[in-house]
Amino acid sequence: MTAEADLAQPLSLYLHVPFCAVHCPYCDFAIHIGAEDLHRPYIEAVIRELRLLAAGGAERHPLDTVYLGGGTPSLLDRQLLEDLLSAVREAFAIAPDGEITIEANPTDLTDEQARGWLALGINRVSLGVQSLDDRSLRWLGRNHDRSQALAAIEVLQGAGLENLSCDLIYAIPEQSTEVFAAGIRALASYSPAHVSCYELTVEAGTPLAWSVAQGRAKAPRERDFLEQHRLARGVLEGAGLLQYEVSNYARPGRESRHNLGYWQGRHYLAAGCGAHGFVSPGMAGGWGIETTPSAVGVRYWNLRNASTYIKQVGALGHGRRGQEEIDEAQREAERLACGLRLRDGVELSQPQQLATAEDLVRLGLLTLSGSRAIATTSGIEVLDRVTLELLGPVPVPYPVSSLPGSN
Repeated sequence: MTAEADLAQPLSLYLHVPFCAVHCPYCDFAIHIGAEDLHRPYIEAVIRELRLLAAGGAERHPLDTVYLGGGTPSLLDRQLLEDLLSAVREAFAIAPDGEITIEANPTDLTDEQARGWLALGINRVSLGVQSLDDRSLRWLGRNHDRSQALAAIEVLQGAGLENLSCDLIYAIPEQSTEVFAAGIRALASYSPAHVSCYELTVEAGTPLAWSVAQGRAKAPRERDFLEQHRLARGVLEGAGLLQYEVSNYARPGRESRHNLGYWQGRHYLAAGCGAHGFVSPGMAGGWGIETTPSAVGVRYWNLRNASTYIKQVGALGHGRRGQEEIDEAQREAERLACGLRLRDGVELSQPQQLATAEDLVRLGLLTLSGSRAIATTSGIEVLDRVTLELLGPVPVPYPVSSLPGSN
């Protein structure tokens, strides 16, 4: 890709805020419980890292999306959020219609807080509802209940937020399909713009993984996954939210532009502990990262511990722990794997892929429109297998399910 074409590509920015009130046992993200004394020095470190990212040439790209994830970025007070977003605007140009998202938990969310976010230019909230069943919420280790979740939705909508996304988890061992059905129907009645519906996964190294290994907790069952995935699709599409990605549903025009950037293989910057970014070799070179001629992209990741991250940013200006070159074969594997997750599917670029796709069409797992492959509802349920079949001899450097945006 030429420098001019590279500059024309939409660019996104992910900001990781690791602070949480509690540690949910299924979570494997980089988080810190409490640590209020770290809030200001941490945000100051993120701001310094942003300046280094911009100095590498990224400032010439308008940001299409900004995503404050975590952790629980809604725990930050108004002044710290304002300082952070002001620093983003000083370092980069945000597109006039840019999507700016903050992740929030339902606990103690107030009208003043919601209106404050809107005043700062935040125009999308991703609310961690997770379940509308109190027993399931306790099993998940959440610090809110059903009534708080519904109250938070009402607060956000009452404050004038139009682009509300709600997260739900399904295949929770303590949540029957009937209970899940009641919850998702209740959520749909509030008409959110977007719903992310994720299968519970047991991630290595989490408290949940330890409990399952010790026999103290049940593992999710495949039967529940299939039943509840199908039920979610039926309820949400019946309520006008189309399944535009395996785990995501939206009203037309309310798809997550930030996450679409991951699935469509676009470049994204990242700052904060545990954050991962993906940029062009040219941009990486602006930060002093050398690449070989075969590189078509560079993925980088930051230190996970907030205190260590703060110290390194103070010394070096960045929080990077490592990086890897992405070559054409790896990029193709990711493009295919992520593209198949989308409702619009993905263009197949090789004759071998088209021949394999025709076999998968006969099995009812794909449809073909010219050279564009789209997973059927049956294909979505075995998507990793479909992807690997299409990749054929192309090496996959890590499991398909670990690619950006997968679940």
